This record gives sequence, C-alpha cells and structure tokens, in this order.
Amino acid sequence: MSKPWRTLALAAALWLAWTHAHAASANEPRYGPCRAERVIDGSSAELRCGAELVRVRLVDVVTPERGTTGWDEARRALHALLRGRELFIAFEIPGRPTLDRDGLLRVYLYDRAQQNMNIAMVALGWATYAATPEGLDPLASRFRAAERQARAEQRAMWTVWTYAEGRAGPAD
Repeated sequence: MSKPWRTLALAAALWLAWTHAHAASANEPRYGPCRAERVIDGSSAELRCGAELVRVRLVDVVTPERGTTGWDEARRALHALLRGRELFIAFEIPGRPTLDRDGLLRVYLYDRAQQNMNIAMVALGWATYAATPEGLDPLASRFRAAERQARAEQRAMWTVWTYAEGRAGPAD
C-alpha cells in the first residue's frame, strides 16, 4: 500500500476506533491523546498516538517556507508549543480524514485545555491564517482575530519588515 493511502487508512482506523470508544460530544470529535515526536516545519509534525506514528499538517496556517526568513524560527516555535503536551486530533472536516499533497493528515490540534494549536501559532506571530471560502471555516473569526493582534503587536515574523510588507495586505 502506498504511503499516502496507508496514512489515510490509519487515520480512518483511528477515527473508527475513537468513535466506538467515546460518545460524540457537542463539539467536534477528537482522537488522542497523542504526543509530538518530531516537528518537521512550522506547520507539520509527527505525532505518536498510542503505538502509531501519524504525520500531520496544521489546517488553515501558512508558515515561512524552508530557506526563507522565519522558517527555522517557526519550526522551533511549533516544537516549543507542542513539547510535553497531550494533543488531540480533530479533522478538517469532522468525520472525514483528508491528506494534503505530501500525504500528511490535515488536522486541527488541541491540547487537554481545548486550546487550538493552529490558532496559537497564528497568535504567536509565526503563522498567517490561510483563509478558506466564507462560511466553510467555523474558526475563521478566531484565526483572523489572532492574526490581527499578532500583527498589531508586531509579534515574531511581523517584526521583519520585508516579510510583513509582502504578506500583511490590508489590516482588516
């Protein structure tokens, strides 16, 4: 079985196991706990969920690309954010695991206190919000507010004039 299909099959199996073991809550269902094994870059990591290693990409965040200003710092920020936390996976579309073009599972990550790690990366200033078409992202207002505040307070990458100039656009 090819690696992307194996990852998707694993995600589906994890999802089925979780839904049978836990009653669905009013919020979106989540699988976990997991622990970060390795951070790949500012928006992706390998998580250990029980005996399984799952490669994930944070949904709705854009971080600097390898070789550009801020890449290493964003990777280190995600490492610091995830280190030592119990993490829970929620799929981009509840109940439907999807993979990105690199075969990584597209997820929202939450900690035990229900803090969304995707939004936290934006709030820290090491990621921007990758807006989806209106009405499709229930977290859009929280992402936008986090980005606005990070930009206004010139956090992290927003202090780098050339990066902020090229990415900021209008200040909503």
